[in-house]
Amino acid sequence: MTRNDPRAPVLVEDPSVAFSCAPQRPALRHLGRASLRTSRSGTRRRALGQAPRVLLVVPSYTRVVEPSPQGSSFRALGLDTFEVMKRAGTPIGLLRIAANARLAGFDVRIVDSPFAGWEQERRHVDLGNGSSLVRYGLDDEQLRSLIEEFDPDVVGVQCIYTVQWGNARALADLVKDIDPGIVTITGGAHPSGDWRYAVPDSPFDHVVINEADQTFTALLRALTEEDGDIDAVPGIAYRRADGAVVRTTAASPYMRILPKRQGLDQRLGMMPLPDFGMLDMRQYEQAYHSSGKRVRDHGSWAQIFSTIGCNVGCDFCYIPMVNGPWRALGTDWFDLHLAEIRKHGVTEVLIEDDHLLHDPLYAMEVCKLLRKHDLPWVEEGGLSLFNLVLLHLGEAFADGMDEAERRNPNFRNVLAAMRAGLTCRDLIKAMADGGCYSVYLAVESANEDSLVESGKPRLNAFQQATGDVVEMFTEYGIQVTGGFMLGFVNPPERPGGEPYIESLEQIEKTVDYAVTLMGRGMAYANPFIVTPLPGTKMWDFQKDYVVRHYDNGWSHEKATMATDEWSAEDIERARLDLLVRANGADKVVEMVRRGTWPVDA
Repeated sequence: MTRNDPRAPVLVEDPSVAFSCAPQRPALRHLGRASLRTSRSGTRRRALGQAPRVLLVVPSYTRVVEPSPQGSSFRALGLDTFEVMKRAGTPIGLLRIAANARLAGFDVRIVDSPFAGWEQERRHVDLGNGSSLVRYGLDDEQLRSLIEEFDPDVVGVQCIYTVQWGNARALADLVKDIDPGIVTITGGAHPSGDWRYAVPDSPFDHVVINEADQTFTALLRALTEEDGDIDAVPGIAYRRADGAVVRTTAASPYMRILPKRQGLDQRLGMMPLPDFGMLDMRQYEQAYHSSGKRVRDHGSWAQIFSTIGCNVGCDFCYIPMVNGPWRALGTDWFDLHLAEIRKHGVTEVLIEDDHLLHDPLYAMEVCKLLRKHDLPWVEEGGLSLFNLVLLHLGEAFADGMDEAERRNPNFRNVLAAMRAGLTCRDLIKAMADGGCYSVYLAVESANEDSLVESGKPRLNAFQQATGDVVEMFTEYGIQVTGGFMLGFVNPPERPGGEPYIESLEQIEKTVDYAVTLMGRGMAYANPFIVTPLPGTKMWDFQKDYVVRHYDNGWSHEKATMATDEWSAEDIERARLDLLVRANGADKVVEMVRRGTWPVDA
């Protein structure tokens, strides 16, 4: 193998942890030990003809509760406390890896701690200055009881949010307290992007990096088979006895799913249907989900997907790294998926596709299937506004785009749909006919420079066209939550150059944009603060601006960075100002009361 061969292992001989959790958290008790290369209990079970046991867990979550910033719009409303919202959903990532592991003969159980103990809230860590981490979900004694009762050989812990890393690593510590011989594994967006530090910063034996559907099962086999070799498993990282971190390959083994070339059986072999029977679906019967109020007062809601991956490549987004390129699973696969979840009492769904509108004609077929199975739905992954704007502006605008922009591969399917006669109105009507009642529209910024610098198409900043799109959604009875990002920071074009830092004046333009779109019929304006996510293109540069640890700065509702242009507190005040100016006092107070977006279909 050549030195740059992606199949070659990667060695980090002296890893140092750049960022971690609140120093006020209890110290971990099981740091620094060599990763277990085999599961003795799992190997023993296998020798006795029994299935090795695998417990998959979503850790209990925490959120920051603190005094509202002085001089902020919240203070003016009499809201003296700022609370990060509770965010969680059905663990579709765990369902995906569980499906493959069960087919391979493992006994798998899933515990969704946040939802199993949703109403259990307690102060967990005092951060000082009136701030604290509030924990929601199962407590340690409940988790200990579940783990001891199941007696697992391997425990896998999901960590899709950097802000929840402290809870994932604490759960691994609890598992090692129960039995140091239990193999602990983590995966998801955070450890995938931060594997160099996640391995030395936690008691996890292994990190599964990026798309884990098949890698996780390969690792389970290597851990529980007599001659298993973890170094033969692609895309994992572990800790040697000398403290060095080993990544077995630099490459990530993304699944090649090609509906036009592969039959349904072949695709089901790579991506089996997630079995929602592994979850207690009564946990998801609340009247509200993370995007607002449900339209049905019976049954469960669930997060599902019809495609995976994304090709846009925004500098601030980890999806292309973790989930790989955009792939349709096939309408036949999706048809079976919907039929299966209906058997488990699901009556409405949240579509979590990373890029639902990458192929608008495929999305039209998805809408028909959702109608066929009578599943009202919400789009929560973030609709690509630039595709809708391009469809709305039509061929005359497309013909006038410069050649480089027109050849952007992200526009290829949109231009093909346009040539086939599809309009933006047609697509939105098809969504409404298919049962869509709410969408999350990824507007993001009023500033073309901020968008282009971060790898996003400039069309999102076309305010007149965006307003037209919002009005079309509203006309067809679909509520629109608009997402806005504040505080872009991008590397200089060349070494030694000046970085791009969005000014407070530019941020004010985005606030004005949100106010304008609310006047065009948008239901709710939801501002996020640009946050350097491990593993993204922005990460290596932006981490130099970080002023907070993972627990209190990585929620997108709290500022993580400070620059010479603005402080973290400046950006937080700007976010609260957008919330109040765009939505009005009543909606903000209702949002605080509900703990979720105040969007009612």
